[in-house]
Amino acid sequence: MMPPGTVACLTLLVQPQKELEEELARLGKRALGDNVESERTRDQVEEARAWLKEKHKLYRGALTFLLKAPDMKTLDHHHLSLSTILMNAGLKPLNPEYDLSPLNTYLRALPMCFNPELDRHRWYTWLTFVQHFAGLAPVYGRSTGTGKPGISFFNRGGEPLHFDPLKDRKNSAHLLLFGPTGAGKSATLCVALSQMLAMHRPRLVLVESGNSFGLLADYCRSLGLTVNKVGIYPGSGVSLPVFADSHLILSLPPEQLVLDENQLPELGEDVADEQIKNGAPKGDKRDVLGEMEIAAILMITGGEKEEKLSRADRGLLSRALVMTAQRMYEEKRQMLPSDLKATMENIATDMSEKPGGGPRWHTKMQARASEMALSLELLTEGTESELFNREGEAWPEADVTVVDLGHLSREGYESQMALAVISLAGRVNYIGERDQYHNRAGLFVIDEGHVVTTNPLVAPYFAKISKMWRKLGWWLWLGTQNLKDYPNESEKMLNMAEWWVCLTMPPDEIEQIARFRNLTEEQKQMLASAKKGQKVNGIPCYTEGVVMGSTLNALFRSVPPSLYLALGMTEKDEKAQRYELMQAHGCTELEAAFMVARELDRRRGTGEMNGEA
Repeated sequence: MMPPGTVACLTLLVQPQKELEEELARLGKRALGDNVESERTRDQVEEARAWLKEKHKLYRGALTFLLKAPDMKTLDHHHLSLSTILMNAGLKPLNPEYDLSPLNTYLRALPMCFNPELDRHRWYTWLTFVQHFAGLAPVYGRSTGTGKPGISFFNRGGEPLHFDPLKDRKNSAHLLLFGPTGAGKSATLCVALSQMLAMHRPRLVLVESGNSFGLLADYCRSLGLTVNKVGIYPGSGVSLPVFADSHLILSLPPEQLVLDENQLPELGEDVADEQIKNGAPKGDKRDVLGEMEIAAILMITGGEKEEKLSRADRGLLSRALVMTAQRMYEEKRQMLPSDLKATMENIATDMSEKPGGGPRWHTKMQARASEMALSLELLTEGTESELFNREGEAWPEADVTVVDLGHLSREGYESQMALAVISLAGRVNYIGERDQYHNRAGLFVIDEGHVVTTNPLVAPYFAKISKMWRKLGWWLWLGTQNLKDYPNESEKMLNMAEWWVCLTMPPDEIEQIARFRNLTEEQKQMLASAKKGQKVNGIPCYTEGVVMGSTLNALFRSVPPSLYLALGMTEKDEKAQRYELMQAHGCTELEAAFMVARELDRRRGTGEMNGEA
């Protein structure tokens, strides 16, 4: 950041290249003799002519910075600070003692005050490549967005940059927020969600691990929003039934109940690829049976590729799902994994015959049914039974629901975590269908999405269910710090995201983005140019990033307010700091976060926060 009050003046003098060539020729002829100075002049002339042959244009210009301060000591400090900034940016400023006429320089550098006819000896301009002028001009990175406040950043000129995924969308408002470790993803997500709550008051369901957004939920509660916190831990009493919507498949016409394994599509392929990529499928209905099949396969195989089911296995599984759903509908209760297990056991021991004669089930199918039943047994006992094998209860109505995956986020629980997220998406779908005629949007936010969607079966599930959320007004937002861990099966799910918000990243991560999204050269250059500002008093000034959407492609700077930086602090030392404040002042963790925010404001030089914070 430049010293306060700095004025940057860029003077550009367009010069015909033919005149420049003649000038260079005269300069080369005058450089006679074998002395070092003449040889250097001739070399520079030849180098300049070589660049002109390559169609590089050279114009004359000057870049001047005007400083002001209340006293000489402050002015010297500002000069030293600005010189350091320019040197770090690859610009070498002229030392003041070498400027023979500083007052003339000042007057000529003022906006609209330069007269080229008065600079006959070229003392105040020098030859510069046109592309360097373009890089120095305050044009690149100066987009102000769409003008609709929803999410607000800044551009490189300090102007506000606004866009609203809910209002500026062309097809969908699904969003991917990508930021490597240390880029400020949590704080940026805190700010974005808070702004969306302020502007649209959507229903928010946030899935996380490690209580990263617990303070944000407490802050929302302090402002009058209703909040429901759910933690998935042994003995917590939380129930996430995966087959809660099984009764819906009984309303489907027979032709949609595909039970012949030869007619089964690939997982996640029930909708044309182009429709999924556009995020706007027309005339499609929710594929409940396909969603149940994915969940059941996840239970049976644990998502392990070596346990992949054949088409015959999937055909058997589809039949068992329909049979179980019909039986549970007659018994007027929710379908559970233990019910599917019982159906598989019945198939394995069924010795009845078909109406036309012959056994109803092939012996190989019965053997596979027995194996599937044994796999399902793992979810009908222990902690998994408490979580997945109980009928679900309605959660309290809340503006903000935060679900902490708890022990499911540990290594070895990947399939259970995937099942939990699938069940949560089913709950969201129920709310969306129930309130689809209400004028209120919803956001289903998954933090650390690369961990949740690592399982190759989860991405096809979300590709199936979230394509319908456009009609229900619900949108999937994924926050992630690593695209490398996303399997190739995630391509359709990620292509549904119309909005990509990418914070500063290394070159290899840009290539990872190209795996799932076609990037133009301009977009690649924007992504590569995004950087993180230097720290001042231990606080980064800003983090640059790029927002890519159907209606907007822009470079931005994220400068989260101190409050949201404090709410998003998840490191161990940051938690310890809040705990010390809680012990010293006898306050809540939220109040301790307010104190941290006030200290950040002081260190930033922005003064005390207003109001409660």
